[in-house]
Amino acid sequence: MSTLANARDVLRLMAHLQRDVTVTDVAAELGLPKSSVSRTLSMMAEYGFLDRDPATRAYRPGGLIMEASYHFRASRGTVSLLEEEVARLVADTGYTGYVDVLDGAESLVLHMRIGAAGALQAYTPAGTRAPGYATSMGRALLARLDDAQVMRLVDARLEHSTGTAPATRKELLAVLARIRVDGVDVSRGEWVPNVGGLSAAVVDSDTGQIFGVGIALPAPELRDDAAERFGRAVRDAALRVGKRIGDPYWLRFVEDAD
Repeated sequence: MSTLANARDVLRLMAHLQRDVTVTDVAAELGLPKSSVSRTLSMMAEYGFLDRDPATRAYRPGGLIMEASYHFRASRGTVSLLEEEVARLVADTGYTGYVDVLDGAESLVLHMRIGAAGALQAYTPAGTRAPGYATSMGRALLARLDDAQVMRLVDARLEHSTGTAPATRKELLAVLARIRVDGVDVSRGEWVPNVGGLSAAVVDSDTGQIFGVGIALPAPELRDDAAERFGRAVRDAALRVGKRIGDPYWLRFVEDAD
């Protein structure tokens, strides 16, 4: 494996573990000889990609990495990254795409991109609100909170539940637990009749705000194969953004979705 590939894997491992790493850590996690790992880490430190703690001898991201990260975050905010992913989703699927933010117990549309001509023209423009428990977008957003936080927000707010949307607090918590495993949620016309959706969410590590990305499509088209295919596309969109903004949930996943 090349030095650049090793360096890439070291940085990915740091992001995944979210801590400093030693030669032993890297060798064990990546299955590489300690001699090779030691050379790679020493070279990365020499050129400013890593710093080494003089006491623990563990490595952490160096000045060059931190400077590049600062520039990236300053020039590429979470919403702009999600808007780029929505553009990609719309181009790939033909369906209308959205970026939302969690505002209290509601999802609030920040950005909408209309799908291709002939596709479902779901129209919920920026500023549109919906109860978080009633849509895939809202549930994906709520799933990034813990159960106690969710219950404080949605207490006595499930009275507008329709269709297959959760009707009780117990049902909602069960759905959110599944979303936390899957990383994506699906709706089949619970809030807007005959309009389905697939959504995933990210947390901005700087502000703590929770943003969602998703698409809307005719509910009858959400057969199991379509739900799986489009759900994977939405999940990968959130994964790409989540990794770039340092979202701990998405940093757990080591595969490259690019």
